[in-house]
Amino acid sequence: MNYFNDYKTMREEKMAVRHWLLSTSFRMTLLALIGVFGIMYVVQTSSASTTGYEMRDLEKQIQILEQDNQRLEFEIATNRSMKSIQSRLQGTSLVMADNVEYATLVGTAVAMR
Repeated sequence: MNYFNDYKTMREEKMAVRHWLLSTSFRMTLLALIGVFGIMYVVQTSSASTTGYEMRDLEKQIQILEQDNQRLEFEIATNRSMKSIQSRLQGTSLVMADNVEYATLVGTAVAMR
């Protein structure tokens, strides 16, 4: 076994690296990697912009629902007022009770065992 036959000089190593960098397979691999990373960048950017549009639409929907909620709360409050209740009762055929009598229970026990 000869150790000097396996040893490369610095110039031979530089030439080997230069030859490898200028080779067609290295160029094609580098071009493929640049293409893959370019496509990944475009996909990521479009995904982020789509998410932004969806968030904006959801925020608009939240704002519309909050306005509807406030409108409904106001409507509930106006319908609960005595003035509103009395005006709605006048349209019905109900009569006001004059003499109200309350029943009182004689004993406190409701059921026995």
